[in-house]
Amino acid sequence: MQFYRRWQPVAAISFDLDDTLYDNGPAILRAEQWMLAHLRSEYLATAMLDKPRWLALKRSLLLAHPELRQDVSLARRHCIREAMVQGGMAAGMASHEAERVFAAFLAERSKIEVSAATHALLARLAGRYPLVVITNGNLDLAQAGLSDYFTLVCKAGAGARMKPAPDMFAQAQAALGLPADRILHVGDHPETDVLGALLHGFKAAWLNDRQQPWRQLQLLPDVELCALGELAELLL
Repeated sequence: MQFYRRWQPVAAISFDLDDTLYDNGPAILRAEQWMLAHLRSEYLATAMLDKPRWLALKRSLLLAHPELRQDVSLARRHCIREAMVQGGMAAGMASHEAERVFAAFLAERSKIEVSAATHALLARLAGRYPLVVITNGNLDLAQAGLSDYFTLVCKAGAGARMKPAPDMFAQAQAALGLPADRILHVGDHPETDVLGALLHGFKAAWLNDRQQPWRQLQLLPDVELCALGELAELLL
């Protein structure tokens, strides 16, 4: 644990999800593979949809509709629908089927592995502090077995921009009813988590369990953690 500022006690904690509470890479890779295989096997319109075609379609759609970059769920639904329409499916049916495929994708994406130690840590923290989620992703917390620990979940989309924009930090602060500097945000990403939290006045705990160089940080966090479990030493 490395401190960069004089530590002051906090009254609430916000958490990033992906790559902070669990390793997100395997879940996303598995869910993407499932989705493409499902689209190829279940729909004639997307029978030829492989990963290069999917990525090209995604790039094209995001260039045409940059607002979709702020909502990963909406962007994926639009991409699935567009793939079906380009393959010859009627627009109305494509919209309906895209929602079905996305719901199944989200279920696959939410099959993450959270360690027993992380569950125990969250349970202990939740007994002492209000915990909230601030995430750019779309994990289903109930399916992932994480929902019981958090009083509020802030997800990008529906008018809330992705971190490091202040939208979700402001939403969390308003719900908690606390001064920003009484809230600690915990996350792994130097920009979306550390910079986003500090720009809104939150304290920032940078989870650097992958030993990233600190020089990539635009602003130094209040504290750098080598492992999530160090939160117990800091806060309990």
